[in-house]
Amino acid sequence: MLRRGLSLQTLIALSIVGLMLILAGVLLWHGARGADSVLVSAVRDTGRQLALTTEERSRRLIDPARVVVRLLARDDLASDERLADRLEDLPLLAGALESHEVASAVFIGYANGDFLRLRPVSRVAEEHLPPLDGIARAHYLVQVVSRDPRGRRYGEWRLYDEALELLERRAMPDADYDPRPRPWYRQAQSSVDVHLSAPYVFFATREIGVTLSRRSADGRAVVGLDASLMDLGAEIASLRLTPGTRLAVVSRHDRVLAHPEAQRLLVDTPAGPRLAQLRELEVPVLSRLDALGRQEEAVRFRAAGQAWFGMRLPFQGIGETQAHLLLAVPEREMLAGTRRLLWQRSLVAGGLVLALLPLGIWVGHRLGKPLYSLAEQVRALAGFDFAGYRGTASPVREVQQLSQALEGMAGSIADFQRMTRTLSSEPHLETMLAGILDDLLRITDSRHGAIYLEDEADASRFACVAEAGSGGEDARLPGQLVLPAVTEEGLAALSGQLELRGYLVQPLCNRSGHRLGLLLLALRGEPDAGDDLPWRRFVEELSGAAAVAIEMRRLLEGEKRLLDAIVELIAAATDAKSPHTGGHCSRVPQLAEMLLQGVERDRSGPFAAETVDEERRTAFHLAAWLHDCGKLTSPDDVMEKATKLETRYNRIHEIRTRFEVLWRDAEMTYWQGLAEGGEAGALDEVRARRQAELQAAWRLVAEVNQGGERLDEARARRLDEIAEWRWWRHFDDRLGLSEDEARRLAREPEVTLPAAESLLADRPRHLVDWAAKPPPVAADDPDNRWGFDMRPPAVAGHQGELYNLRVVRGTLNEVERFRIQEHIVQTIIMLDSLPWPAHLRQVPAIAGNHHERMDGQGYPRRLVLAEASLEERIMAVADVFEALTAVDRPYKPGMTLSQSLSILARMARDGHLDPLVFQLLLDSGVWRDYAARFLAPEQIDRVDIDDLKAQAGLARPVS
Repeated sequence: MLRRGLSLQTLIALSIVGLMLILAGVLLWHGARGADSVLVSAVRDTGRQLALTTEERSRRLIDPARVVVRLLARDDLASDERLADRLEDLPLLAGALESHEVASAVFIGYANGDFLRLRPVSRVAEEHLPPLDGIARAHYLVQVVSRDPRGRRYGEWRLYDEALELLERRAMPDADYDPRPRPWYRQAQSSVDVHLSAPYVFFATREIGVTLSRRSADGRAVVGLDASLMDLGAEIASLRLTPGTRLAVVSRHDRVLAHPEAQRLLVDTPAGPRLAQLRELEVPVLSRLDALGRQEEAVRFRAAGQAWFGMRLPFQGIGETQAHLLLAVPEREMLAGTRRLLWQRSLVAGGLVLALLPLGIWVGHRLGKPLYSLAEQVRALAGFDFAGYRGTASPVREVQQLSQALEGMAGSIADFQRMTRTLSSEPHLETMLAGILDDLLRITDSRHGAIYLEDEADASRFACVAEAGSGGEDARLPGQLVLPAVTEEGLAALSGQLELRGYLVQPLCNRSGHRLGLLLLALRGEPDAGDDLPWRRFVEELSGAAAVAIEMRRLLEGEKRLLDAIVELIAAATDAKSPHTGGHCSRVPQLAEMLLQGVERDRSGPFAAETVDEERRTAFHLAAWLHDCGKLTSPDDVMEKATKLETRYNRIHEIRTRFEVLWRDAEMTYWQGLAEGGEAGALDEVRARRQAELQAAWRLVAEVNQGGERLDEARARRLDEIAEWRWWRHFDDRLGLSEDEARRLAREPEVTLPAAESLLADRPRHLVDWAAKPPPVAADDPDNRWGFDMRPPAVAGHQGELYNLRVVRGTLNEVERFRIQEHIVQTIIMLDSLPWPAHLRQVPAIAGNHHERMDGQGYPRRLVLAEASLEERIMAVADVFEALTAVDRPYKPGMTLSQSLSILARMARDGHLDPLVFQLLLDSGVWRDYAARFLAPEQIDRVDIDDLKAQAGLARPVS
């Protein structure tokens, strides 16, 4: 409730009269002796203020352009290498032009000499427009200098309409423009921030302006923007003190940067337009003032037949350029009427000054004190201290009203600030909407409200996701709203029902007009009052911010769900590729994420200081599911190789057939001997001995083929002996072959049939060449930009029979072992090629380093895993643990828990795995949870944690 007080207008009238009389008395007393000095002082102060104003207005023209250049330089458009990618960024460049009215052109110069410039057609001088048919319809003109696939430079003009639809394109007759030697490019490369050129005349637009340029974040390009200063002349024209005032802004080299008559700033020369010098303006007053020297004090001088007051004021002009404001004011205009009134009213003014002096002092005190307090508090508001406003008490009614209005404004600004923070920082949609609703209730002075979101499956249903305030017993809002029809009429019907209950219904629509939800706010008065239209418009404008926030959060959540689904799809496809590793790509991520959750729960262990935020969890989740995506490129016959002789099938059957041939040879030798009169008993003994030898040799080859036991030297020598046995081939082995088999068989000379063949052989036909060349994994390979440190085999496959049977352990030979290890190389190459955003840039490292070792002896890059991130070390442990316990491998059975954990302990002790992550696996109980979910009951046996820690070198067993 306002207190009844004096009228502010009355007090202001009295104060003005008193102050004017006091001022008149002082001026009269000093009139004869100090009029000139007072006038000079006034001109001096006014001139300095004008200089400051000019400096501020020049900065106001340039600073937004500086921000635009910084933003463009941070965007990854400056790193595009293909012309098609660069042209896709034209909407961003056009937005930069349209966002700042002084922007004349925006361009990018690349480190390889390429160039891209976009400017509005309307700003290009007619004589500099290229001869293109569609120029009259075009809105934008694009100049491109690039290279074709052969590396040859070419230039091109492109015309676009306002919607950036291509209208016409034509080759430039001269494509030798190279941005790299240009001053704006070179100076931006050596500058850490935006470089600002000196003012000059733009050749194509005949505008005066400056060029702002900045090196891109990766240093591979320079982004530039031409900013016009033509508006500065109109700006300073508004600063004239009197109609006859002369103003100009000149550089330290007397080049005119701004003048009220902009057409006089340019001088045409054979080399093109340039900035006019001060003498070329043909303004004698300013030339005379400039000739007086660099004066910062007001001076009186004569020019053009009359007396002037003038100043030459330095100020910080465009960027770091030193400039001067030349100001000349006619003396007769400054002194008009002053001296005549000086003598006419001197006596009257003197008497009034004496009479009104006490009243002026009293009125000034009563009026000035609360206003001074308010001014101090308003300055606090201007300094963004919204909590510092406290109001002030005053007997003046208008001051009270102003105080209350400022208090409400401070609260509203603080609410807007809080709402902006919520919109920009709160990642969770429902929490964000609850915070916004609270702020909306305070800003709109509404007592109750709710936000409903549209059901994405049914556009007629809206669910309440946020409610705030107090609606009373009779104003409870339902948890769900249903439109009678999904039309504007249906919404109008629902709005009418709710308005009768005292609520405004405001649709929340995105930029394309699609309805995302409804905002309900309690009306501040009667529904039919009709005086709340401004309030309704205000609510409508505020609702746009909430709608944009809802749309953005939904888009982000939808994209995240889609990305997760694609990643899991890739993992499922990788698993489906091999029935023997069908669960690896889905089990390892779950185990890894269980370990990361163990890190979050660790409050006193080695990871107590680790902070796992949402971005870190997201990156780890994606990396875990993609850790073996390179297996999509692994050969199926290698992935599925269960025996040593297996390729696409088990070749042991070919070997057995040869043994059958030798068995029949023994039979034929027996019967041939009988036919030739030999002794039956001796022949039968030879036959039995040979057949027993064949049976023993076959059992040896078959057992070795399984690869279950280590091949010792004795059995290896026996294989060599068996390999030398001969059988006779009577059929041509070059018939019925594929083209690839025929090419490999062509390496061997043809032999005359029948031909003696070795029982086991390594032949040139068994060597499978690389399709193109080995992958770039050698440390000295120039194509190896990933830091791989491996030695690729000379061939892509080795199917030699004896070579494979002589594998000492397991079923894979050295070539196949590399092909298996190559999957992690392909994983890194595939993931590194993706454009990961900043918070996901560690995904390739986390996914691709799980075969590295703590001591640096792993693959493919021989990284020291001890120096890597925690996520990479967790992935290494999870991958090994899952492999040890898996029951779907073709070459081994699944191990028990105790066996698997014991092997992990030894690997942690020997520098293979991180001992602390292994300790986390044990202490957190993740091993137990994983076993319950994924292991067969017969695999789950007794586990001695203390003994495992002792094996890993972490602790002594408890006695």
